Amino acid sequence: MLVRHTPIPAVEAKAFEAAIRASGRDPAGFRAQMYEAVATVEGELMRRVHIVSACAAAQYDASTGREWTEHFARHLARGFFG
Repeated sequence: MLVRHTPIPAVEAKAFEAAIRASGRDPAGFRAQMYEAVATVEGELMRRVHIVSACAAAQYDASTGREWTEHFARHLARGFFG
């Protein structure tokens, strides 16, 4: 399976930034990178997003689209990223 870095779709990037702003934080304090891979047998596209801040890092399954931004927003609300 080949894993490659890929751009975050615009709608997901906007939702990511909106979640950060809604929490009262500065988007410049976060970095997000998306990776994707295609399973060789099933042909299924798998995507993951890796988020880094000054005090935490997390990965989210992004295979279903924008849903990962909701999980990220919940982590922000719980104080996971400081």
